[in-house]
Amino acid sequence: DCIGINKAVVSTQSTGETSMFLKGASVLSNKAGKTALTDQMTQKFANYIVSNKDKAGQSNLFYTLVGLDALSSSTLVPTHLVVLDNSAVISENQRSLKVALVNPLGEAVRDSTAKIVSAKGTEGQAIFTPGPMAGGDGSFEVSASELARGVFSAELGFELPSGYLAPDDSTIKVKCVLPVELKNPTFKLIDVDDSRVVVSSDLSGGAAQGKADLSTRLIFDFSLADADGDVTLHQVFVRFTNVQTNQNVYFIAQADLKKKYTVDLNFRSAAAKSFGSVGGEYKVDLIVGDATLPQAMIVDVASLVLEIPDSKEGATAVSKQAKPEITHMFRQPEKRPPQIISMVFTGLVLLPAVILLGVWAKLGANISNFQFSLGAVGFHGGLLAIIAIYINFFLGVNMFTTVKCLSGVVIITFLCGQRLLSSVAAAKKAK
Repeated sequence: DCIGINKAVVSTQSTGETSMFLKGASVLSNKAGKTALTDQMTQKFANYIVSNKDKAGQSNLFYTLVGLDALSSSTLVPTHLVVLDNSAVISENQRSLKVALVNPLGEAVRDSTAKIVSAKGTEGQAIFTPGPMAGGDGSFEVSASELARGVFSAELGFELPSGYLAPDDSTIKVKCVLPVELKNPTFKLIDVDDSRVVVSSDLSGGAAQGKADLSTRLIFDFSLADADGDVTLHQVFVRFTNVQTNQNVYFIAQADLKKKYTVDLNFRSAAAKSFGSVGGEYKVDLIVGDATLPQAMIVDVASLVLEIPDSKEGATAVSKQAKPEITHMFRQPEKRPPQIISMVFTGLVLLPAVILLGVWAKLGANISNFQFSLGAVGFHGGLLAIIAIYINFFLGVNMFTTVKCLSGVVIITFLCGQRLLSSVAAAKKAK
């Protein structure tokens, strides 16, 4: 009987079980003349076997070969796309992309053809012209029609003989690398104190020579360009290497909107923070790196003698010495006025009270009509308490304590005053 497996879910726990299952399915398919596995199942089993082929152990190697042989001899053979000779990196010296179409055992798929469907970068530029690829019998090649910096996705299409499955992934990442050159370099050393340019060089005669100290400012401007114009790259920095100690100090070059790089360095602030107060002769290099470069570019920029005071020895010597005694000088009290002036001022302050008592005496004020009631005693006592609180505040009690005391006394004084006024009004009404 012809047995076909149209829908199946096979759970395997090892490469051995998977390979033996594939061997049985291959024999069954060949005997029955009909594929036992669907296209999707065959491709998934092939991916599983290939992804586990590097596991250690002789048994794993044996079962991997059994599984690959079963897949290669089945009535439905999966294929894989292989890039040859590291040709996925396109450059001026290597413009061809070479690929091979193989079965699970690595044997070329004969009677097959390939073509470029598309090969575009992130900005829409293309390096391969869509169309047939040269070659045949599983080995194909195509040459770049133009070179453009970047990473491209090359989508391939295939025509395969009967019984073969197209690759599960027919897209190849192709990187185009191009060199760059240093453009319009300007190296300057400026004396900050008098804004005078000490050294200025365009590096046409080689590396610049100069001296720098804490009053010096270094400005290095440049651009990077390829055949298409100015470019910006990922890793661009300037390296200072101390000739005596081989100490390296790095400064990142920043690019502006016009793709012009600048390194602006003030040695007064960078001497201790970046150079560790270590002077001497330094070699200055420009280092440029990027994934789209054939190799890193290193340019000899300058030879610089950096004169920095050795602050470490001075700091060590000072730290071992006794610190000077700190004596605090308190503020001298201000000169007080003569005694006669103080007495006159005190008299003037008390004069309004004396005048008040004299006016009361002239008007005939007395306390004979004072009513010894709760309201009268509470009201007048509250007034005296408020005056006492203000005197304490003047003598040194803080504001918060004063307000807290006043809040209670004022309420009692208000209630007692209202009661006293009501009683006085009632007495007058009764008369």
